[in-house]
Amino acid sequence: MNIGELLFLVFCSIAVVNVLFMTIYVWLQRERNTIPSLILCTFLIIVAERIVKLLLNDLKGDFGLNINFTQAYFLLPTIALIGPLLHFYIRSVSLKSFKFQWPDILHLIPFTIIFLLLLAVYSDTFRMIFSNYIYSLHYLITTIILIQPLVYIIYSFRYSSVLIKNSKECNSPKENINPYWIRNIVFAISLIWILDLMYSFEAYTKINTNANTIEPIFYSFFIFCMLFLELRYKRITFITNFTSRLKSSILPIQEILRYKSILLDYIKEKEVYKDHDITLGRLAKELSMTPHLLSQIINEQFSCNFNDFINSYRIEEAKLMLADKGKNNFTIASIAYDCGFNTLSAFNTAFKKFTGLTPSQFRAREK
Repeated sequence: MNIGELLFLVFCSIAVVNVLFMTIYVWLQRERNTIPSLILCTFLIIVAERIVKLLLNDLKGDFGLNINFTQAYFLLPTIALIGPLLHFYIRSVSLKSFKFQWPDILHLIPFTIIFLLLLAVYSDTFRMIFSNYIYSLHYLITTIILIQPLVYIIYSFRYSSVLIKNSKECNSPKENINPYWIRNIVFAISLIWILDLMYSFEAYTKINTNANTIEPIFYSFFIFCMLFLELRYKRITFITNFTSRLKSSILPIQEILRYKSILLDYIKEKEVYKDHDITLGRLAKELSMTPHLLSQIINEQFSCNFNDFINSYRIEEAKLMLADKGKNNFTIASIAYDCGFNTLSAFNTAFKKFTGLTPSQFRAREK
C-alpha cells in the first residue's frame, strides 16, 4: 500500500466515522424537528454507503475481494434518491404545513426505473439476448441518472431564491433559519452531482478525473462542517422556519413566566427590535436561552411567531412617530428604517397587518 492509498484510506475512514456519528446524533435529536431529521438521516446513510463502496473498491486488490464492485456500485443508484431527499428536506424546513402524502411516492419513480433497468443490464440472460444494445442502454441510464438530480437541484435553487426574495420583502428575521442556509444546502448537494458527472466523464472518455479521490475528501469536509455547525450552533437539528411544531413546554409555569419577564424587560431596555438583523438565535444567545426555549415562550405566551412578535414592537414605535407632529417632516421610509424595517414595502405590509391602515392613512388620521 503506497502513500496515496494510505491517504485515501484515512480520508474514507474519517468520512465514514463522521457520517455514522452525525447519523446517530441527528436520530437521537429527531424530536426537535422530526421529518427533516429523518430525511437527513436517510441522506447520511446514502453518503456512508457511497464512501464504503469507494473504500472496498480501492482495497479489493489488497485483500483479494472477489466482488464486481463496478456492478455493485451501479446496482443501487443512490444518486437518484438524493434529488427527492433534497426536495423533501428544504420543503419540510420551510413550509409550516408540510407532511408526506401519497403523491410524494411519484418522486421515487426515476429511482425505481433506473434500478430495474440496471438489474436487466447486469442480468446474464438479458446481456446474451440484447448484447448489441448494452452500451446504448448504459448511455441512457447514465443520462437519466445525471438529469434527474439536476432537475431537483435547479428547482431547489429557484425555490431558495423565492424564499430569499420573500424574506427581503417581508423583512422576516427568520426564527431558526436564514433562507441563505437553504441555498447553501442546495449548493453542497450540487457538488455531489458534479462528482457523479466526473465519474461519468471518466467512464466514457477514459480520462482520469480523480473523482474517487476527491469524493471522500469532499465528504470528510462536508460532514465535518455539519458536525461543527450542529455541535457549536445547533444549526442542523434546529433548522426550521416556523414554530408550530414545538410541543407544549414541560417547564413549570413559574419558570415560563420568569423567562417571559426577562424577555420583556430586555426588549424594553435594549430596544432590540430596532436592529434590522435581529434573529431568534442571536436574541436567545443574548438572553442566555436556547432558541428552542425562546421560540416556545413567544409561541405560547404571545400566540405568535418570532417575526410577528418583533414586528409588533416595531409597529408600536412607528405609530408613535407617525402621530408625533414634531416629526411630520420625517418620511415614512425613514420612520420605517428607524423602527427596524429594512424596506418600505415590508413596513407597509406589516403596518397594515397590525393596524388595518397604511402608514399614510394612519398619519393622516392622527393629524
